[in-house]
Amino acid sequence: MKCWVPLRQSGFTLLELIVVMVLIGITASFSVPQLGGFLVADQMKTTMRRLVGIVYQTSELARRGQVAYLLRYKAVENRFEAVPETMAEGAGQKENDKTLSLSVPESVMVGQIWSWYGGVQGNDEGSIRFSPQGYIEPTVLYLQRDDGHEMSLVLSPFLATVRVLDSHVVPDASLFAQ
Repeated sequence: MKCWVPLRQSGFTLLELIVVMVLIGITASFSVPQLGGFLVADQMKTTMRRLVGIVYQTSELARRGQVAYLLRYKAVENRFEAVPETMAEGAGQKENDKTLSLSVPESVMVGQIWSWYGGVQGNDEGSIRFSPQGYIEPTVLYLQRDDGHEMSLVLSPFLATVRVLDSHVVPDASLFAQ
């Protein structure tokens, strides 16, 4: 003889589902603005890492070819490009002759470029000169977000020390001695 046991109806009530959805909404409302700030900050950090990479690549190009190079920033195009110094002066420069370039996202602004002997360069255009041996003069490059947060890229002459600082730094001799 078989005995039938009635199945129990189990599940969530409508009230329980509504409470859970409200809690998820409240949690999301706190996390979404922070996530947006994280993505913008991440773009600035990514740009800084890519900038460090193009600095090292430009130094290597100069050293390999024994030719002075310029890493130029063009605000109109919002990008950096590395070209031999002779081409930067306009002698036979063609669009396809550019060896390296880095586009900067719109959410990141390039501030000033400061160099030891050249001083502050304008926001529209600036350049970092690499000697034929791949050396540069002490340089600080500033990146900035719309909310005012800045990062500084500190380049020492022999590129043995490249530092990325999460603030605006005032250039002095002690900054490059470390």
